[in-house]
Amino acid sequence: MASTSLNLFSAILLLILLSKGMSQRCSTNDLQISQDKTGVLVQAQPEFEVKVLNACPCLQGNVKLGCNGFQTTDEVNPLTLLKSGNECLLNNGSSLIPFSQISFKYAWDTQFSFKPVSSEINCN
Repeated sequence: MASTSLNLFSAILLLILLSKGMSQRCSTNDLQISQDKTGVLVQAQPEFEVKVLNACPCLQGNVKLGCNGFQTTDEVNPLTLLKSGNECLLNNGSSLIPFSQISFKYAWDTQFSFKPVSSEINCN
């Protein structure tokens, strides 16, 4: 009986430590960016849909993507993606909840490679 209680206590302690460790390891690497052609042409340019997934179990806010050289013939809603210099602010700075995604579309002759630059992680 004591062995079963000790095993249960050990399992619970391990889960607590793992959950605390996961929240501390969140970073911009947990922002997964994918994009595909939509099949639509905008002003003779192929349209791309970009999806940014927060794969972190914590909120990620004030997400900035590197977008030096980014161009589009199709206007992107500035509340979704706002270009400022070499960076783009995602979601108007609002937090992406854990395991959710936000998407936007743009049109250009080639696909642009967006990379996460920074975010503010909140694991409360």
